[in-house]
Amino acid sequence: MKSLLLCALFATASAQVVKDGGGRDVTVALFSERAAHSVTLAPVGDRAWTATCATCAHTPLTSTLSVSSRELFAGGAIRVTDATMHETRTATGLWHLRPAPHGDLDVLLTLSSERYVAAVLQAEASPSEPTESLQALAIRARTYALNGTHFHAQPGHLMAELCDSTQCQALSSAPISAGVQQAVRATAGETLWFHGHRAEVFFSQSCGGITESAGDVWPTLRSATYLQSHADPYCLRKDPAAWHAEIPLAKLTQLARSEGWQFPAEIVSAHIAARSASHRALRITFAGDSGASATIAASALRFGIGRALGWNLVRSDAYELAVRNKALVFDGHGHGHGVGLCQTGAREMAVEGKSGKEILGFYFPGATVGITPADTGWREVQSGTLRMRSAEVLTAAEQAHLAALWSDAQRRFAPTHALTPQIVFAPTTEVFRQLTTLPGWMLAGTSGDTVVLQPRAILQAHNPDGTLLHEMLHVLVEAQATPRAQLWLREGLVEVLAGEPAHASGALPAASLESALLHPESQAENERAHNAAAAKVQALVTRYGIVTVKGWLTTGVPASIA
Repeated sequence: MKSLLLCALFATASAQVVKDGGGRDVTVALFSERAAHSVTLAPVGDRAWTATCATCAHTPLTSTLSVSSRELFAGGAIRVTDATMHETRTATGLWHLRPAPHGDLDVLLTLSSERYVAAVLQAEASPSEPTESLQALAIRARTYALNGTHFHAQPGHLMAELCDSTQCQALSSAPISAGVQQAVRATAGETLWFHGHRAEVFFSQSCGGITESAGDVWPTLRSATYLQSHADPYCLRKDPAAWHAEIPLAKLTQLARSEGWQFPAEIVSAHIAARSASHRALRITFAGDSGASATIAASALRFGIGRALGWNLVRSDAYELAVRNKALVFDGHGHGHGVGLCQTGAREMAVEGKSGKEILGFYFPGATVGITPADTGWREVQSGTLRMRSAEVLTAAEQAHLAALWSDAQRRFAPTHALTPQIVFAPTTEVFRQLTTLPGWMLAGTSGDTVVLQPRAILQAHNPDGTLLHEMLHVLVEAQATPRAQLWLREGLVEVLAGEPAHASGALPAASLESALLHPESQAENERAHNAAAAKVQALVTRYGIVTVKGWLTTGVPASIA
């Protein structure tokens, strides 16, 4: 019988759900700094495929494939290599390759926002990044990704929202570290909000002791009060972030011609004509021996030098400069534009015991963390050995009921060692999909000791007690199973232990049953596969007994019986 208490628990939906539900698929332009002309595709997993159009039949990708002058669609885990630069990008998602003007080849990747955030953190964060600053970086990266288009393709090229360079956010194709995985999962769906809208968020490697006002870099953001300049005592705790650079005047003159800057023929002096409130250079004036002068934006000068001579020369706009010995000489501090979060300062704040939300509150004062504008992000509570996570408050009575269900599951399948499972109530279907990588029609998903559930309003109509008991039994069964145990055995045993009736739907060979359970093509196929697994296990229990069937979780069902 359904519990009225648990039905009430699932009846309350979020007061306001945003359009994307805390996540969505995002499209990234790859090889965006230097266009690819020819690439090779190689499968990384066994389910990669290609197609000649978006709706065409899929052809399995089993070996390396070269692409240069044709449009191609692909899916799955694939390694794409630029045949000229030998740069690689490895990811799981949907791929679109199409010839572009000037012999270029557009390579676009569509993937879930949570996978995207993980790839950003793998590229942007230090390998020794503390947990709390890593979580702050994850929330900032997710906010940026879900906050509109940040990449503007040239005419004739495929459109994408994001790119894989520092023009947007750098991405890494390396395997995702355990620390990054934990930080992304702990903050799933969380972004920064300001007055009901997602905040505009930026970051730099080092602000040099004072952040920059966004309006001094991007005039359209002058009204963003959470992006005003303020002192950052954490940034310089360990390192003054000082730097020195010299640009020969001959190279500067050559750069000016290529950029179209109208500089004096012979530069004899330079001075900072305007500074921002954070004392960063805004405009630079160059004077020539004939009395002629020219003024240029400091940001244009830095980007021009970076593109032509390297990004580690002029590292920020916080500097003093002069002309000496036929060179433009910079003495500065900090690295990057200085707007928003300072990675160096955030790391030090985490070392000093600040939480991820405290770090974000310091760098974006007035902005708040939430999955939607109506919540304050994830909340965690514990009742006995059961951990619960939700964006809404769980009352003491609700927690006690969930703990009672966990006790019932343990009576049905006694654990061999202490377990501390976590029940996660996804606030939206999109967050559920992002956390589990399961299709939106699934009600729940269990991985290890974590159960993730669909939003309350959805579960209310689908026997919430039964769903929770089923998934809790999965936690217990999986904790005892070894890789030898067939998936159909584990799934079927859970259904038998939960007392769920096995509806006859026709026997399936073991191999076909495993495949249908692992990769169901539809909700109907999923239900048929689970019914078949339950019937198969119930027959084994009837013939051999429950003790023997449980024992097969360690050894696997013998081939002669399976």
